[in-house]
Amino acid sequence: MSRKLLILGMVATVVLLAGCTAAPAATVPPCSVNCSAPTPVNPRMLSVTGEGKVSVTPDIAVMNLSVISRDAFINTAWDDNNTKTNATIAAIKGQGVAEADILSDFSLYQQERYDQFGQPTGEITYVVTHTLTVKVRDLAKIGDILGAAQAAGVNSVGGISFSLEDPAPAVSQARALAVADARARAEEIAKGFGVKVGKVLTVNEYGVSIPLFDKGYGIGGGGGSSVPVQAGSWQVTMTVSVVFEIE
Repeated sequence: MSRKLLILGMVATVVLLAGCTAAPAATVPPCSVNCSAPTPVNPRMLSVTGEGKVSVTPDIAVMNLSVISRDAFINTAWDDNNTKTNATIAAIKGQGVAEADILSDFSLYQQERYDQFGQPTGEITYVVTHTLTVKVRDLAKIGDILGAAQAAGVNSVGGISFSLEDPAPAVSQARALAVADARARAEEIAKGFGVKVGKVLTVNEYGVSIPLFDKGYGIGGGGGSSVPVQAGSWQVTMTVSVVFEIE
């Protein structure tokens, strides 16, 4: 009798344990659009991008003017370069450029010569380069400065970059236009769907684009006449991304 009760107890335990086994979870279909009503935590949103552009005229120019001297004797190359560079600085100042707007960069290296078979000949040429970075505030003087610099000894011009001395006003104006553009786009989209634009949830500024106009010039010997240069005009661009709540 005791043995039968023990066996029945074991069977009951197995049945109970089997009953506690978790049933496999039912597959829940993915939620489709508008499957749940918006809440304060999950409002309906409208995301737009606005762009603002402002046309500007450059008011400064930066040019790189180099005096390059080559000679088999280092002292000769050095002295020639100093003489021409001093004359160039004087010529630039004579065109109304302030000393604070002239920055020097100096380099010296030796250049070894090779024959037609690529073997060194033992001949050395010393190359002295003095580059002046010049900021020009009177753009009408650019051509005269280039001509005077060439006449004084400049034999390489790295290029001319045009920009704005203070881009802040143009950036602010472009930002205001970008914000207004984002609002106008949101209103237009919302109107098409028969809804209203609510409060602003997030704003991201992608940054501003202030292009630099670069003009390259190669100057040879002789001449010294004024070089015709046109600064032109370009646009400062600002982009913002705004997320609105839909009422």
